[in-house]
Amino acid sequence: MMNPIRHLLENPTWPEGLEARKIYRRLHDDHDGTRKGHLSVVFSDDGDAWVSIPDARPGEGLRFRSYAGGGSSLRTRAALLILAEAMRLDEEEGR
Repeated sequence: MMNPIRHLLENPTWPEGLEARKIYRRLHDDHDGTRKGHLSVVFSDDGDAWVSIPDARPGEGLRFRSYAGGGSSLRTRAALLILAEAMRLDEEEGR
């Protein structure tokens, strides 16, 4: 049986309710009350993904904590795990 994450990555579908040209964004967990530091993604009409961090502090990344670390964006964090696996597989296969 194929790993479910790998199956998802190799058989992509467009999720119901997701719209092209709509910006989806999520505030990271360690914004310290500033409400700055969003991860944003938008898909163009042809399906290309555009990712940005428009208001992050220079030189710093965004943090999406696990449940044990008090995370408030657990689905976003889970998606980032899947993204990391996709990147690992693409690198491994030389794409």
